[in-house]
Amino acid sequence: MAKNKNRTNKGFTMIEIAISSAILTVVFGGMTVFGVQLIKNNNRVQVIKNTVENVSYAIEFINKAVRTSNNIKEGDCNGDVCKELFVIDNYTDDRYCFYFDDSKIKRKIGSSGNSCSEIADESVLAGNSKVKVEGTFSVKKTDRDEDQRGFIRTNIKLTYEVEKIDDFADDEMIIQSSVSLRDYGFNSP
Repeated sequence: MAKNKNRTNKGFTMIEIAISSAILTVVFGGMTVFGVQLIKNNNRVQVIKNTVENVSYAIEFINKAVRTSNNIKEGDCNGDVCKELFVIDNYTDDRYCFYFDDSKIKRKIGSSGNSCSEIADESVLAGNSKVKVEGTFSVKKTDRDEDQRGFIRTNIKLTYEVEKIDDFADDEMIIQSSVSLRDYGFNSP
């Protein structure tokens, strides 16, 4: 008996190992779920950030084209709210068409034509598969000349659409910009 008292048992019992394994599994599982959710949210924020930057660029491009134009024509309108805007640049005589299609802001650039349907060169200014980009152009003409002077307000709504997470709704953002044509005294072509 005396011999057994001096000897200490080293090691863990099977129950201790099972309990510690269960605790570690719960802790690492929670960390993994938290890490995966963190990565998803980071990706979501990056997609929204990139789209907002692209929409900001698109609005600046539209505003510059409107400011340096002497002619605006709107298309696909309901009252003074339009889905399509056609402008002719004063200096280069380039034709620009801006419109919303397939959840994207698109533009057409050409050197001839007097409407959007007459220009073939199309490119996407903003929008992707995860962010829905919708918008309108509000066109207000001045009394002085129906084609040459006006005020354009661009309204763009961005909606981030992916699978719903708990009770959170889709992210939504409204971006607005306004610009008026400069009066260069030119006649429209």
